[in-house]
Amino acid sequence: MKNIGAKEVHQLRKMSGAGMMECKSALLESNGDIEKAFKLLRAKGIAKAEKKSTRNTNEGLIGVRIFENEAVIIEVNSETDFVSRNKEFQNLVKNILDIAIKQKGDSAKIVKNSLNNINDAIRKVGENIKFKRSNYIQGNVHSYVHNSLEKGLGKIGVILQLNSDQDTDLTDVGKNLCMHIAACSPKSISEHDLDSSIVDSEKEIIIQQLKNSNKPENILSKIIDGKLNTFLEEIILLKQRYVIDPNMTIENYINEMSKNKTNKIKIEKFIRFELGE
Repeated sequence: MKNIGAKEVHQLRKMSGAGMMECKSALLESNGDIEKAFKLLRAKGIAKAEKKSTRNTNEGLIGVRIFENEAVIIEVNSETDFVSRNKEFQNLVKNILDIAIKQKGDSAKIVKNSLNNINDAIRKVGENIKFKRSNYIQGNVHSYVHNSLEKGLGKIGVILQLNSDQDTDLTDVGKNLCMHIAACSPKSISEHDLDSSIVDSEKEIIIQQLKNSNKPENILSKIIDGKLNTFLEEIILLKQRYVIDPNMTIENYINEMSKNKTNKIKIEKFIRFELGE
């Protein structure tokens, strides 16, 4: 009798969506032959003819959860939007959010602890389902979900961490900033935390666009700087025009709210997930 290892069991689970004990039993019965074991599971009605794990998962949901001073955001994918609107799938995402909070957003631990739930959901809905990613922040946290199907579930999600000099209620500020981030998709808070490769790439594009303009070098330099500044105003959060009041930037908004609340407010971190990114 061939020795059945965890690797073979995991591979069969991935192919069939069946439970660990069911896979191990089928592998023992087939003397470790994965294809035969898969056929055995099919014959028992535990696995469908098509290997679900090979099918594309381009739909699904972004899930957001806040618990006390912790916030987590996850993406779970399905094959169709129809399944993402299914209560069975939505309950799965909620269960994974519970796990994600406990595991502080650690993706490997989330996958390990949610695998049985995912496999059960695959059997019930008849589609491939995959946990894609997660992130976690702690402190003065806020969140927002766009295109919400249910509380904390939608197509775009944002979690945000603020900092302040005093213990002041920043719920309104946090919500407004999260809504702005969802709508405007900034790449960084400021120039200091922006990936330099993004700036270098954009500068190269601008230079290529202007290479046949026949303008003097000093004029070209000013045009490049101007276009680059416009680009940065579009992707840096503090430089962006506030979506609720375009007459001010986000930096202006933060300064104004700091004065109103007599409390210095600072954006520490934000995480934005959009389905299918």
